[in-house]
Order: sequence, then C-alpha cells, then structure tokens
Amino acid sequence: MNVCVQVDPLTGAESEETIRSAISFSSVLPPPGYDYIGGTPDGIEMAEKAQLSSALGWLDPRGLFGYSETSEYKDLYVYFDYGDRTSPVNYMATNAFKMYGLDGAAVNGPPEWGYIRGPAIIVRLEPDTLLSPNQVYNPMFTLDEIYRTLVFFRDIRDAEGTAVKISAYKIAKMRDSVRSFKAQHQNLSDASDGFTYLGPTGRLRTLKRIKHDMDTCARCGKALFIVGRLWHCQACMGILYCGKKCQKKDWKKHKKACNAH
Repeated sequence: MNVCVQVDPLTGAESEETIRSAISFSSVLPPPGYDYIGGTPDGIEMAEKAQLSSALGWLDPRGLFGYSETSEYKDLYVYFDYGDRTSPVNYMATNAFKMYGLDGAAVNGPPEWGYIRGPAIIVRLEPDTLLSPNQVYNPMFTLDEIYRTLVFFRDIRDAEGTAVKISAYKIAKMRDSVRSFKAQHQNLSDASDGFTYLGPTGRLRTLKRIKHDMDTCARCGKALFIVGRLWHCQACMGILYCGKKCQKKDWKKHKKACNAH
C-alpha cells in the first residue's frame, strides 16, 4: 500500500524532474490500521516516532499537521527530525508544511520552529468526524499529489507576477475557518453577522472574513480558501478569477457584461 511518502531535501529551485525524483514511497512506517500497543491517536504517534528514531536514527522526531494542495481538511501528518542541525534544509517541505506548531500545537502567529532539515515523512490523516463529517478518507497517496502540493505552496503569490508570497500558514487559517463554519452551518444564510471563529492565530475571524474566504473563481469555481488568492477583472472589478488562464477562457462569456460596465 502506498501510504507513506518521503520527501528528500529540496531548495525549490530544482527542475521538475529533480523535484519528482526526491519524492518516493517509503515503508519506514506501517500502514494505517496497524495494531500498535496502546492504539490511541497519541499512542500511535508515540509508536511512529519511536519507529522513526530506530529506523532512521532521528534524534527528536516531531509532527506537523498539513493540507495537501486541494484538501478541505488537514489530511497530512508530516514527520521530521527536529533534532537534526546538520542535514541540508528541506526548503520545499518547510514552505509547504509550516502551518502549525510542533506536534499539532496551536500558534498565535506564523510558526517559529525554524526549518525542516533532511527528509520529511508524510502519512495520511483521517478526517475529523466533528469538523469534517462529509470528507472521504483515502489512505493512498500518489507521488504526483505530493509533487503538486509542494509546488503549489512554493509558487502561490498574492497576484500573478508579484513577489509577495502567501504562506502555508495563511492558507491553513482560511481552510480552518471555512471547515469550522461548514461544520456549524448548512450555508451562509444560516449564520448571523455575529458568527466568529477562533482560528490557529488565536484571533477571531468574522463572518464577513469567512464569506470572503468562500468566494470562488467565475470560471473554474475554485474557492479562495483552496487556491489562496483571487483577483478581480481589472476592467469592471465585478468578477473574480484565480488566474489569467481562467480569465482568458472566460472572456468570451464575460465580455458583454464587462463592456456594459
């Protein structure tokens, strides 16, 4: 079963071929359902950390919650050796998974635990039945899924062509907010203006902010909380797109309404 993936150190500047070659399936951890002694979530994590220390010689295995490229729930758990001070920095894994504190701890701002050094070992998490009751659990990985996740978090920018990068932490904050909202409300009309959500920043996010996070691209329908940024048609400012490709594809449909503005 392809249930565990290893990502070797990457700077992010490598070619697609090199990045893909650094992503591989691993058997260092057993598959989901393995009968660990003390099989509670905390017990399983402790057993997995012990296995990583034994098999890979890690000094201080720690875990991180993560989102894959298009997931609406925290579907990844990423292990790395926090005690490693000499291996090359894994910049791509750090950029993609620097969302929360170590071992899933909440944070009051962008995480400050430093960098992932050496390989990262990734396993799939099951959906939280309380906050993500309708999400389908698929323990299987493809290497392409991990490649696309790493590249997505490497390349996401505030707008096309800008140098302003959107952090994985910010995207996790949006996805957490919407996930919490959907667990409590069927749709936006069910929520009152006083609705707030305490996100991983420790700050309240308002219904207005969450509505903004749920805006979608007029062409492909992808939501802001998934793609990380949307921007308006600059001619009319009345419609949103996730990128130039969708805007160009939608121009024939949108042209008449845009000209009317």
